[in-house]
Amino acid sequence: MKKVKLAFQILIFTLLVSCATEPVEMPRGAYEEGVLVINEGAFGANDGEIFHYETESGEMESSIFEKANARPFAGLIQNMRSFGANRYLVANTGKVEIVRSDDFVSVGAVNGGLINSRSLLATDGKLFISDWGAYDENWNNPESFIAVVNGQEGGSVSKKIAISSRPEGMTFLGDRILVACQQEQLISVINPENDTVEKTVSVSGTPFYFFNYANRTYLYANDAENVYAHRLDPVTFEVEETQTFGVVNSIYNGNFALTGSGELVVISNHADEDVVVKLSLGTGTVSEARFYSGKNFYGLGYDEATQTLFIGEHAGWQGNGSVLRINSAGALIDQLPAGRGPSGFYFP
Repeated sequence: MKKVKLAFQILIFTLLVSCATEPVEMPRGAYEEGVLVINEGAFGANDGEIFHYETESGEMESSIFEKANARPFAGLIQNMRSFGANRYLVANTGKVEIVRSDDFVSVGAVNGGLINSRSLLATDGKLFISDWGAYDENWNNPESFIAVVNGQEGGSVSKKIAISSRPEGMTFLGDRILVACQQEQLISVINPENDTVEKTVSVSGTPFYFFNYANRTYLYANDAENVYAHRLDPVTFEVEETQTFGVVNSIYNGNFALTGSGELVVISNHADEDVVVKLSLGTGTVSEARFYSGKNFYGLGYDEATQTLFIGEHAGWQGNGSVLRINSAGALIDQLPAGRGPSGFYFP
């Protein structure tokens, strides 16, 4: 009997130890699932906000930043980036707000030193923020910079790295930071250890944002006649291949979406309509010249899990816009309420 009892105790102890060493999966926060909708906001009103689309219920929750913090965001949201447990809301009104990913409660901000912020990277305890700088009398931006903040939960700008005019998207490639600079149509390469620009690389078209496909880094660029996908060498950072797609008047804000199968989805603006065009990175050709059409298209996002395209529609900037969900066959699923100028989508 004692042997049975001892064996039972050993079994219980083993189970307890086993359970204690199993990795515990923490519950995800309300805003770590579904779709986050970036509403840029209207110029002059500074009413940018983030909405949340709950996939299972199909409900759109409005103004989650204001609800979480009991105050409006009060800026024009240019970009949202996610690093670690935080999300960074970058406003082109010279503001960066840092929130927790799970509940959107603010944990910090960048205090001063910004003018026309565009995008952000976080690395080694620092923030790097691309900023166009002030406009001159000819509406140029000759004093653009990358702001450096010592601390990933905000604070003051400790340094400004002078850079080619109108820096936009940024990415890591190896141990360097690449910056897409629009005015001179080039990539600036920054060493984050000493905060210096080491080299520049010229590209075709106006560069906007970097993206990854098939374990390679690409740069999206456009002009009035074409869309360009520049594949970059991971060592030299030079352009090793460019795919050129004949798409006229691709949207001026450089917005696009990327599918898991390697299709770039872009908006082509026409006088009487906007057309969604699909481009194949695999073949280097336009795969669908007219996937979907409508008016006032402003932003795109692609949900790989459901193969659903999200289109932000700005309603002519006459009040709030909407979000159109389009299935893989190019048919409208539904149209959901959004804020002012829905321009981007984030799929946690």
